[in-house]
Amino acid sequence: MKAAAMKNETQSALVARDAAIILLLIWAFMQALLMIWAPADTQTTYLLLLFLMDIAVLCGFMDRVNTGTALAATITCGWVAYKLYSFYAVGETVHLTDYFVTVLPLLGSGAAALFSRSMRHVNAENKLLRRQVDEQVLVDDVTELYNLRAMYRDAQMMTGYCVRNHLPISLMIIQMRYESELHGMLSHSRYIQLRKRLAELVMDSVRVEDKVYCIDEHGTMAILLTSNEANSAYVRSRIIAAVTKEDAFDGILERGTHMDLRFACKEYDEHFGKDMMAFKKAVESELAYDV
Repeated sequence: MKAAAMKNETQSALVARDAAIILLLIWAFMQALLMIWAPADTQTTYLLLLFLMDIAVLCGFMDRVNTGTALAATITCGWVAYKLYSFYAVGETVHLTDYFVTVLPLLGSGAAALFSRSMRHVNAENKLLRRQVDEQVLVDDVTELYNLRAMYRDAQMMTGYCVRNHLPISLMIIQMRYESELHGMLSHSRYIQLRKRLAELVMDSVRVEDKVYCIDEHGTMAILLTSNEANSAYVRSRIIAAVTKEDAFDGILERGTHMDLRFACKEYDEHFGKDMMAFKKAVESELAYDV
């Protein structure tokens, strides 16, 4: 029901937007006719009125609907009062173009306000859809590894499976020890390359059955290991060996700059239950002891 209502509102907003565009085209065409048909002695007056109308329309586009409408109404009322006075007091002829001026201000400002209102609704829906898409994204856009949301999902499934089958499962978290310094030292593109390269090295150092995740924008990674905490030391040693090779970060880090990592690992215990956030926090608390 809610989705259907949103769809109907969007369709109405798109129809309103199209109608506003058509009205604006009519308004622009009438302005052109006004200047083509205007008597020579009134063209300066019409130019001044068109300038004021354009201001009213711009106010409508800038979400200043009340200001634009008030200005358009003032132009219309002022013009009608002036022409009535000229007709009855002076006997001046009312031309066809004079009738255009009574319609154009409200037509233009109304069309602009309608367009602005419809686009505001469309933009709000686009933001909502973007937020919903972001909430469903499970892949880190830099490293192309699964992200924190995916890790929580997989951790619940894997811990449940391992508990039922009496198998060990551990969570290892890896941080760059001097991440802020590296981020400040490297250009943005080099920093992105650094994160990608580190992810590749970690991926190459684990078994196929182990799952690697990038869990924040600072390059912190998590690994769900199908082993106990003691055996995770082998994974740690393989990762350290991979990142400390001389050519591990060639073209990214200057010679003599080494990648230093912090590790924390904890085996899952049933007292965590399905609270994967508490399990992750318990592992993160161990990072402080890796000095």
